[in-house]
Amino acid sequence: MRLLSKFLFTFAAFAFIGMAGSSALADGIVLVNPDIQKLVPPLAALNLQHSGKSTTESGGVSFTGGGDLAFGDISAGPHQHTVAFSDLGLGRANDLQVLLNINEANGGNKMPITIDSLILTAYDKNGNSVFSASLVDGPVTLDQFKHGQGANSDYAFGLDSEAAARLQAAIDQDPTLRLGLTASLSNVNGGPERFKYAGNAGPVPEPATMVLFGTSLAGLASVVRRRRKAAAIKAAIETDVN
Repeated sequence: MRLLSKFLFTFAAFAFIGMAGSSALADGIVLVNPDIQKLVPPLAALNLQHSGKSTTESGGVSFTGGGDLAFGDISAGPHQHTVAFSDLGLGRANDLQVLLNINEANGGNKMPITIDSLILTAYDKNGNSVFSASLVDGPVTLDQFKHGQGANSDYAFGLDSEAAARLQAAIDQDPTLRLGLTASLSNVNGGPERFKYAGNAGPVPEPATMVLFGTSLAGLASVVRRRRKAAAIKAAIETDVN
């Protein structure tokens, strides 16, 4: 039992050290979940579509203070918008999600696409950038799930705790902040790829979860020790009585 206790405590310690190190490096956008369902009516943010035989596409939309400015390989139509955080109906920055619908050749047998960069920026009423977050573990290569235009989304991205806290602090200072997106994709062959804002079903998974798991194991070892000690005392008392 003593050996098991040492193992459990050692595991918890390594879990804390390893995950604490990862958490220290995380501050940005993370992949939350594939095949997400929209929880609030998603608002169009950015559509990208490559030109000619190019297999890459990049572009974005920002806020200048006087209005939106779309740039790069954007698709036709009024699909490029900055969106006021207050219009999303979310209670906190941690609930924010960016949905991606991959529209490569209406499903087909195309190779996965790669998200080389994804940047979320918050602008004040004068067009000044007061917050920015990018992919923590990019580039990210993604398969297409729902096959074609009209699907809700194939993937959802969200902010980890550090980035969410920074955005929340900015929103607390200025509730009128507008959100803009910039993205770069490669290995594309069709499109457009559609980014939208929506709400989150629950908190974004955090590395700290593993720390709690390690702590729970340490607590379990302590409970086992106490129970064995109590059992030994009870056995000794019964022996004395007999």
